[in-house]
Amino acid sequence: MKVTIELLEAGIYKDRCWQPAFKADKSQVCRVSPSYAAHLIKEKKAVLHSVTR
Repeated sequence: MKVTIELLEAGIYKDRCWQPAFKADKSQVCRVSPSYAAHLIKEKKAVLHSVTR
């Protein structure tokens, strides 16, 4: 399952330790794991966009 989030800050993000980091701009929409989405939302770096399977 993946969660679609909208990033509130530009920066370099890394979902899992074995996946490459990705550079993102403010307001960019991307798909990440549910745990990473929760982490970014808690830190006010992202907002929930949608949940997909």
